[in-house]
Amino acid sequence: MTTFVAVAATILAVGCNAPPPHPAVGRRLGELPIAPIADLAAPPPPLAGQVTLLNFWGTWCPPCRRELPGLARIAAGLADDGRFQLVAVSCSGSGFGDPAEMAAEAGEFLLRADLPISAYVFRDPLGADMLATSLGLQSLPATYLIGPDATVRQVWIGYRARDEAEIAAAIVRLLKEAE
Repeated sequence: MTTFVAVAATILAVGCNAPPPHPAVGRRLGELPIAPIADLAAPPPPLAGQVTLLNFWGTWCPPCRRELPGLARIAAGLADDGRFQLVAVSCSGSGFGDPAEMAAEAGEFLLRADLPISAYVFRDPLGADMLATSLGLQSLPATYLIGPDATVRQVWIGYRARDEAEIAAAIVRLLKEAE
């Protein structure tokens, strides 16, 4: 009986529904080491002053391919709000790939899938590794909600159909907070 009481007290003290926040939550981001697939020489999108949904995905990743249309719907629904941006970074399945090849592959995939989103690729392996380490990026898809102060506010790892509504609501809350 004493063991049961101790376990019950621990569950009550710790809680049973609240997982710890992702290690990236609260981390402030600088310039991203990415380039738009349409122009690899263009600068990365600015984070400061924007509510950014930063998504890491791969054309080779089945959960990513299921998640991306939902993120595109969210971005389309917020297209008139200049304070929001979706930054979808295509990642290679075998480590860092050639940016031009990755851009071409991502562009072809988005065209075939009829997903009119702004996509990006990493510029170089060192930048990709540094950002992945900073964000605790270990698997795809991975989606980070970043506030206008360039700080990570919320993280979704993997794909679950219910996440689309949760992500959209979190974006709307953050946009209202930023007013």
